[in-house]
Amino acid sequence: MSIKIPLYFMILVVATVLVLFTVSAFIPGLEMIETPTARLLGNIIALGAMIQSAIFSLLLIRQSEVNRKNSEVTNARSETFRNFQFIAANRATIEFVDHMSLNRASIRYVNRLKKDLDFRFFLLHNGSVLDDVKENFQNYSFLTVKIPFKIVVGDEIGAVKFINLMLDREDETHKFVPCSEDYQGLIIWNETKKRQELSVNLILPKGSGFYNEETVTPFSRIKIFMSMHSTLGVVVKGWTDLYFTNPQRRDSDGANKYLISSSRFRISGLPELENVDIFS
Repeated sequence: MSIKIPLYFMILVVATVLVLFTVSAFIPGLEMIETPTARLLGNIIALGAMIQSAIFSLLLIRQSEVNRKNSEVTNARSETFRNFQFIAANRATIEFVDHMSLNRASIRYVNRLKKDLDFRFFLLHNGSVLDDVKENFQNYSFLTVKIPFKIVVGDEIGAVKFINLMLDREDETHKFVPCSEDYQGLIIWNETKKRQELSVNLILPKGSGFYNEETVTPFSRIKIFMSMHSTLGVVVKGWTDLYFTNPQRRDSDGANKYLISSSRFRISGLPELENVDIFS
């Protein structure tokens, strides 16, 4: 509609100019018209030509603007489609299998943590304060959770980042949150079993009753909110529920093994490129 209105004006001006020229050609004795009348006629013709030129230029400008916007929309749609194709071809998701193991963290690893205070690979028991952990290191326990996994979509997993982790035990839920924004679980290779495992380190106050080294600690479920990152930066967010069969024994190193009796994973949103909003 914005293009048609200037077009109407242009047609009107052109028609007016043509009429003026036609009248000037067929009126007899027009050369006898007084000079002010001829000057007025010339001004009208010049004004009509100027208006015609201005409206024609406006028409071109508007048409160029419409073409530019259409081009931007087309390019944006093409870029979004390419991103979707890239995401579909390069996303990666994992599934936890077999069992979960829970035991004390390595003393060597804990001593190193005490020295450099690098908490990027640790989850903190909800309600605890990280500054207090740094100042009163001896008042906290450090545990390691390992869960084998397999890749069900994609060829390679780059990183698994935890939003939070919750463990249910005897109608009590223990929640753990990352100590830093760039937290991610450790992906390790089990040479004995020839498979990948996700290692998660937990920090909790001593005496919390969460874990007992002398007996099997009966957990029934773990719920993990996480994001899975492919090696090419495609992110899949969601949560998984793992239901356990409580272990009948403890390993020689004191680790509790929890057989995964059932698992469920739900995606919480569309896969996306890391740090890129494909809908922008």
